[in-house]
Amino acid sequence: MKSIVEFRNELEKKIKDSEQVFIVPHKGTDLDAIASSIAMYYIVKKYGKEVHIILDEDPLKIEPGVKMIVDEVKNNISLITLDKYKRMSGNNDLLIACDVNKSYLVCCKNELDNFKEKVVIDHHNEDANTIETDTKLILPEKSSASEIMCELLKYFQLKPDSFLANYLLAGIYLDTNKFTKNAGCNTMKIVAALTSKGADIGKVNRYFEEDFYSDRRVQDLISKSEFYSYTVALCVGDAKMRYLKEELAKAADYLLRYRNVDASFAVGYTEDDVISISARSKGDINVGDIMKELEGGGHSTSAATRLEGRDLDETVKTLKKVYKPKFSSENK
Repeated sequence: MKSIVEFRNELEKKIKDSEQVFIVPHKGTDLDAIASSIAMYYIVKKYGKEVHIILDEDPLKIEPGVKMIVDEVKNNISLITLDKYKRMSGNNDLLIACDVNKSYLVCCKNELDNFKEKVVIDHHNEDANTIETDTKLILPEKSSASEIMCELLKYFQLKPDSFLANYLLAGIYLDTNKFTKNAGCNTMKIVAALTSKGADIGKVNRYFEEDFYSDRRVQDLISKSEFYSYTVALCVGDAKMRYLKEELAKAADYLLRYRNVDASFAVGYTEDDVISISARSKGDINVGDIMKELEGGGHSTSAATRLEGRDLDETVKTLKKVYKPKFSSENK
């Protein structure tokens, strides 16, 4: 595994050798993805390169906190759609994927071969669907892509202003579930550094304010939960509903509050032909391994998958077949 210094030098060369740089977060962009993408934007700008963030999200479905950040930066940062990228693309473009390494999770998956060079920065585990490139920094031991970007900013000798510090703190806050998971000593040192740069937890909390109707959908999901020997909690959304990925994640996070729940799964349609599953664990159950068996992946305590062209009932049956033999109380 290459060091962060080696990666920094490779990234600098890729940026310098390119004509245009395009940064892409994962589909269903969350606070960690947008924060790390904006941090990378400023790194590229240091070299005077033309740089754009491809944010191809439905305005009606974009996560509220992400929309707040987008509204704050849109006059200072180039945010473009996938269609606009296609009109701008050239022969010497560099793609930098932030908070994502799976090809099917980027909006430009069909255009990946058009890029002369590709770079990946992420904290999720690799698998067979990882974007093919030799220039990647994938550190599953880190809490978030935002934590990785804080370290990269230091190696590029860039200090975040108070706005970027808030965004990066929000990314860490999200992926650690408000410092309740994956928040080690290094994470907290970075949090302290961000607050010294002007990050304000009060302002960060604004990005987490709930939309009333979205919260109702989350609470409705939770009310549909089934408990298996109080070890595994499963909630399945209404087949007629279309949920935000973040709503499924919030439902899965919420279910871990219960004392005897070791792992939780939230399942629902996020698009007309796409079923998403968010999986969470307190640590004894490796939900990353479970999601791998359903074409997804992630950490042992936080994982997900996205399945196209599947039936909801059949997907739930498949999920139960995967986890029941392993984690039912009878086998404990």
